[in-house]
Amino acid sequence: MAGAATQKTMALNLNLVPGGVFPGAWRAAGEDGHHFSSLPHYIECAKIAEAGKLDAIFVADMPTWRFKGEFRPFRGLDPTLALAAVAQHTTHLGLIATGSTSYNSVFNLSRRMSTLDHISGGRAGWNIVATAGDDAAMNFGMEQSLDHDARYKRAHEFVEASLQLWDSWADDAWVADKASGVFVDDKRIRHVDYAGQHIKVKGPLNLPRCPQGHPVLVQAGSSEDGIALASRFADIVYSVQHTLDSCLEFRRKVRERAVAWGRDPNTLRVLPGLINIVAGTEAEALRQERDLQDLHREHYAITALALLIGVPVEALDLNKELPWDLVPADGHGGSQQGHFATLVATAKREKLTVRQILARQGGGMTHVTAVGAPEQVADLMEEWFRAGACDGFNIMPAALPTGAKAFVEAVVPILQQRGLFRTDYPGTTLRDTLGLKRPPVGFSDADFGRPILRVSAR
Repeated sequence: MAGAATQKTMALNLNLVPGGVFPGAWRAAGEDGHHFSSLPHYIECAKIAEAGKLDAIFVADMPTWRFKGEFRPFRGLDPTLALAAVAQHTTHLGLIATGSTSYNSVFNLSRRMSTLDHISGGRAGWNIVATAGDDAAMNFGMEQSLDHDARYKRAHEFVEASLQLWDSWADDAWVADKASGVFVDDKRIRHVDYAGQHIKVKGPLNLPRCPQGHPVLVQAGSSEDGIALASRFADIVYSVQHTLDSCLEFRRKVRERAVAWGRDPNTLRVLPGLINIVAGTEAEALRQERDLQDLHREHYAITALALLIGVPVEALDLNKELPWDLVPADGHGGSQQGHFATLVATAKREKLTVRQILARQGGGMTHVTAVGAPEQVADLMEEWFRAGACDGFNIMPAALPTGAKAFVEAVVPILQQRGLFRTDYPGTTLRDTLGLKRPPVGFSDADFGRPILRVSAR
């Protein structure tokens, strides 16, 4: 079922990792270390992506002060607010915002995502995250995080309820008939009355069905539960597989699971992360990589590694392998589980010392990495795409915005010349760009017509 790529052209997202994926990139000459939290930086990156006809930009989120931010930019802005502002400066680019199912009200988050779709003219996407970690839980009035099973059960219910809220208005419910004076046909609106184990919401949503019907759904699922969530709901699946064979297997598994949910697997887009440094020659790109690695503070790197693999920082010896007796068998079960599994497997297979891991982490051990001339980067992307290992890539430049500009100006034209990437946007919505149909309302006409609960004003 993996086979060759089912699309004619790639899907390409730009991942707005603050400052770029290399932790020390913000220190490089020509980069502004303060831009990561400024709207002009987001707008600049978005305009670069749209000039290259990329599908979307993606903004991740972490509702906690986990990495402390001493040595690199961190994710601070609320993605939905930042992207709502970016929407006013772009016309076709998709806008994918992360929203946690663990620490949001389903009504409020569904409304925010629908709002982003409305004000952007149908370009919103929701990256669904089941947030782990007690530190995040404490920011929302809880003593500890939900356990792994509960978080994913809640995530399934959350998305189910969101889909029903987005469908609580029929497409023709918003009449706005000046002659009759009827603004909304309330017979074409229905209560949701969703009652699960973790999620309860009555509805309906308080705004019409959004331009795309539903915002595009995105999920980064590498654990078994993550794959179940992604294969059931996601239109785009981000992956951390960094070898062609492992990504072939991951894409095959996700597509088979989608079929088991009754879905057409050709409606899924699997996009591995692609860390890249593009320069005029391979030698120049490798020099840039070394320079960026030299800017990577060792203290930050070792602290981040300890946090990712779940061991005390003092247990890591730079000149030895990981303390395998302390490394958890399956990580923390959260959104970083895929990164954990990939890093640990690589370190064990290659018998890497902690120092070697830190050097590799500067450019990523848990994503595809392409460092070289434009043709070399394009060659790697073409190989993966034609082999059916992916449907495109989540582009992760080493530095932003310079790395995004280099990719768009040097690599995208080569992909276009080879017929692997579009030369223009096919429509106005993100679903148009991805070649996905607008979903019909998920209820029959018989489900509508129940009166809305009316509350008298006093």
